[in-house]
Amino acid sequence: MLICSDYLFNILIVCYMFMNICSFCICHDIKIEETNEIFSKYLGKGYDILFGYPLPNNELIDDPGFKDVIIDTQLSVDHISNYICKKEEYVDVIEDINDIGYLGMQTINIDDLDKRIKPFSASMPYKSYFADLEIKKKKYALAQNMCVLNYATYDLKESGKNINKDFVLDIEKLPILTKKQMKTCTKVLYMSNNLNCSEGIKSWIKFFQKYGTHVVLSAHFGGMSFNTMEITKRKIEEIKIYKYKYSIWNIPYLNVFKSGSLYQDLSINVGDQKENKNNNNNNINNNKDGKKKNDGYIKNDLLIEQHRDNINLEIRGGNNFDEKWKNLTYLVWKNSIYSNMVPIHLDLYSLNTFMLIEKKESYDMALLFYNNLYGIDNENFYLSQDITDVLSEGKQITGSGKGSLILSCPVGYIKSTGLIFVYDSSEKLKTNKSKESKIKIYPCTNKGQYDIACSYITKKKNIITFGWIYCVKHNFIKFETLYQNNDNVISKDGKTSMSLTCTEGNTIAFGFKMKLEKFEKLEKLRIKPCTIGNDQCTINNIKRNSDYLLWGFCVPSSFRSLSSLQLTYIHNDTIQNDIQGACSDVYINKYDNIFLGFTFSFDNRFEEVKTEPCASQSRYCFHKIPKKKKIYYVGMFLLCRFDGNTNRKFTYK
Repeated sequence: MLICSDYLFNILIVCYMFMNICSFCICHDIKIEETNEIFSKYLGKGYDILFGYPLPNNELIDDPGFKDVIIDTQLSVDHISNYICKKEEYVDVIEDINDIGYLGMQTINIDDLDKRIKPFSASMPYKSYFADLEIKKKKYALAQNMCVLNYATYDLKESGKNINKDFVLDIEKLPILTKKQMKTCTKVLYMSNNLNCSEGIKSWIKFFQKYGTHVVLSAHFGGMSFNTMEITKRKIEEIKIYKYKYSIWNIPYLNVFKSGSLYQDLSINVGDQKENKNNNNNNINNNKDGKKKNDGYIKNDLLIEQHRDNINLEIRGGNNFDEKWKNLTYLVWKNSIYSNMVPIHLDLYSLNTFMLIEKKESYDMALLFYNNLYGIDNENFYLSQDITDVLSEGKQITGSGKGSLILSCPVGYIKSTGLIFVYDSSEKLKTNKSKESKIKIYPCTNKGQYDIACSYITKKKNIITFGWIYCVKHNFIKFETLYQNNDNVISKDGKTSMSLTCTEGNTIAFGFKMKLEKFEKLEKLRIKPCTIGNDQCTINNIKRNSDYLLWGFCVPSSFRSLSSLQLTYIHNDTIQNDIQGACSDVYINKYDNIFLGFTFSFDNRFEEVKTEPCASQSRYCFHKIPKKKKIYYVGMFLLCRFDGNTNRKFTYK
């Protein structure tokens, strides 16, 4: 490392070549006044360890982690010129989200941090990588470059006279949190604005959003590049074993994947073609010097443009030259850093440094809550998604018959919610005097991470059953299943009612009410959907001569698009042929699709009973009649986009 003193020289241009041909130092003329202004723009500011993102990203003009000024450093910055550039030698790999977290941590120094905290996990780029790496299971080849021009620092001992007075006052206003208080305040309750929950922690969250979680006291300034290309899992293993075969130090382009030979070796398209031709070849011999290349891949500028989504060049510091990414050379970019240097490595100190002992523990509890609230993991990722996307990833399983019924999820899925509807066709129940209900609901609730089935067991011969369960891949997707039978009627002020009420923070995503008079047959069953997005579904004016049922499932209100959905119920008791139902009479786009649903049918003698799921993200839900020319009752539940609760009818296929 070469140290150049601005106090001794105005201009010093000296180049040193290291023994390692990948590293070298350059000194450049930078005015003290200009550099002090650049340094003080960042030093002394708060930094949010969760929403910050120190790696290059073209969509971010600045690192979003920088917050309000905590210490004024305009006249108190010390800096040294520290010119060194490191050009990557070999292609590296990114396999999962932990790799992104690790790469981000290489750009910061931080004092003791709770291991449960996931830095940068609330930032936009991190969320994007999470979706690609953890949900879509993508893999990437990686090439990085870094140039450091200056190191700037601030002496914390001088902070007393330069500290932001508003910051000090805001610290004094922060409440002291208790462990009991934090145990009862879940993120779902916080997001639903529960006053008892958010009263204490809310002040801390606002404090973090204003000042961040840490303060920047020193930093290295320069530029970084982050070059990725999507590749196959097989290619990942190949790179890890034969890394020396993927040398990039002599490629002149900043985007190394512009190189014809490297692009051909790594490309998903090319790799798939080779693997299809000969699944036993591992492509190692194809990497030898003098190998013959397909002309279509040697002259690959057009191909790169065609598959540009698979290649990405992110730059922080320097210039990207108006998005002309494929022509930018490493040398041109490196020289441009002198006119546009940014912080690329930060030294961070906890804000509890400025707090009294009694508030330090509260800071730790609040920071962990902040992490659990906004940091992206599998659970938080799904909780922030569109509810229709989440529902489309599950599996709907249906079944029907006479007597007992058992429903099971397919391999790799667990039960999340569901129901088994039971109808007792015994003659003794068809009177007003009977106290037993002809219709009942048996809920299918999740009882653990290995719970895959729902069953109703009976020895009675007159029992008719219909069942539907919803299965999911992840055990944290636990929808709240609610139900009420006739024995849950509430009487108040001479009025009777029964209702479903979601726990605080949840809202109804699918549910319905049922009514059947005791002397009527099942085809006279009356069904009304619950309102999606409400936290309650109620039946009023309960009468003794009828049986009533309520069933539904609730989901966290953080899911997007809940308020834009409605549950539609279509029925007809004179069906003799195969039918179909739809959410809209005029199909325009995917928003007219069915997001979830199922259908059931029976004849008046219950000789044929049937239940079928509706295909998610489809235009129609189909129901095939067991025997043609026989009369059936057919009912169909469809979760659709809200259209004002327009009455729908079946159409024939």
